[in-house]
Amino acid sequence: MTAAVTLLAVIYGIVDPVNFDGLLSAIQSWITSRFSWFFIISVAIYLGVVIYIAFSKYGNMKLGKETDKPEFSYFAWIAMLFSCGVGVGYAFWAVGEPIMHYMNTPYLAESATPAARPIAIQIGVMHWGIHAWGIFALVGLAIAFPAYRLGKPMNVSISLYGLFGDKISQNALGKVIEILAAFATIAGVSTALGLGIISTNAGIEHLYGKPLGTFGQLTFLAILIALYVLSAVSGIKKGIKNLSTINVGIAFCWGAFILFSGPTRELLELMVQTIGSYINNFVFATFWTDANNVKGQWLDWWTVFYWIWWISWGPFCGGFVARISKGRTIREFILGVCVVPTLVALVWFSIVGGAAQSVQIAHIADIAAALKADMGSGIYVLLSTFPWGDFVGAIVFLNLVIFLITSADSASFFVAMQMSGGKTEPSTPMKLIWGIFIGSLAFVLLASGGLKALQKVSIIAGTPFAIVTFMMAASLIKMLKRSYKAEHPVIQPNKKKPSK
Repeated sequence: MTAAVTLLAVIYGIVDPVNFDGLLSAIQSWITSRFSWFFIISVAIYLGVVIYIAFSKYGNMKLGKETDKPEFSYFAWIAMLFSCGVGVGYAFWAVGEPIMHYMNTPYLAESATPAARPIAIQIGVMHWGIHAWGIFALVGLAIAFPAYRLGKPMNVSISLYGLFGDKISQNALGKVIEILAAFATIAGVSTALGLGIISTNAGIEHLYGKPLGTFGQLTFLAILIALYVLSAVSGIKKGIKNLSTINVGIAFCWGAFILFSGPTRELLELMVQTIGSYINNFVFATFWTDANNVKGQWLDWWTVFYWIWWISWGPFCGGFVARISKGRTIREFILGVCVVPTLVALVWFSIVGGAAQSVQIAHIADIAAALKADMGSGIYVLLSTFPWGDFVGAIVFLNLVIFLITSADSASFFVAMQMSGGKTEPSTPMKLIWGIFIGSLAFVLLASGGLKALQKVSIIAGTPFAIVTFMMAASLIKMLKRSYKAEHPVIQPNKKKPSK
């Protein structure tokens, strides 16, 4: 059913791409313009629920039996969090957002002024930080708790077990949720793969002076498919874990290179100032809706788009994070999933984005113009201004390719889990089938030019999860209350009969 729905969308996009894209653009524009306030308040509520659970009496409960130990080391676990499709974004958008929001600052500072620098970085951190990860943590908990604590299958519909019990896996609502989750994952990751190929093409052009043609891009994608399918088939404990830990180490190295090769003191000062700006403006930025429409469509193009995108990716990212988190306490899970990536984003965006701003302001390179021409070129243009920049650019290129592999193999693993009835270790043929399906879809879309259309489809399909995520929150709290009450019964004091 999931494959059929996906193929129908792809066929429509190939046969009549102009009308298909126009229809999707109109639907997406209608959703973002009419319901921006709803998505903003929803994400704030999701985050509030997660924070409440983390510091409540439920925080010490384990995702599993009390004797269960975590499957992965803390470093490997954190590294794998970034394998769900966000790793490439941290690389590309750490340059893109600080520059673009510096040039067009929506609030709290005048564009292209010193005051706009930390605000621009702060906005990028908000889009990639705790708000996004709060969604993944909430969905992940709602899946992991019944799976590991109550022995239920690890599929997306089981997140509503607290409301509907076992019948959720069999009724129409459960089936629709699982189809939408798998479809949003397949469409989203296929699009990300195709767009990733286009973006890495900028790296090839920068390194070798000539971009890949269409045939070259398709050949590169075919190699990528073979690599990530091999990784997914080898399992989480081998392929996905090892690639993720290696990749985080590589990213740390080139991030350190930018810090120490650039204006180190300026970047460190900017980082501290950005942390202060992020904390100080947190509530304002969370609830800013541009009620007077001062900035036109900025909010819809940026923050609301991100919130819908992350909600649509919630089942995939949350489901994968749930799979790798057995044996951790709820508090440890929430703090690890929400706080650590946000701290990484604060440091990373301040260093990489701050260096890009410094180069732009000093007129060493016009990164803003390069981003307009090709969003994937920003990091390479920045690195070209440093000594050994071309060598480090080759390392970044390798880093991004591995991030694409880990994104696709974790998606293949997640979809295989859903199609296997929630098994935590789906069969090798199942991982092969869905890994090849996702890659083939990206291959067809790249050749036909339908990538952006499918990206819109995945967002539109994922939009209902804004409502479903509220149901997940209610279900989770109900499950937590029941389990806590069962494990901590209230002992009634013995009452003596009055003597005669």
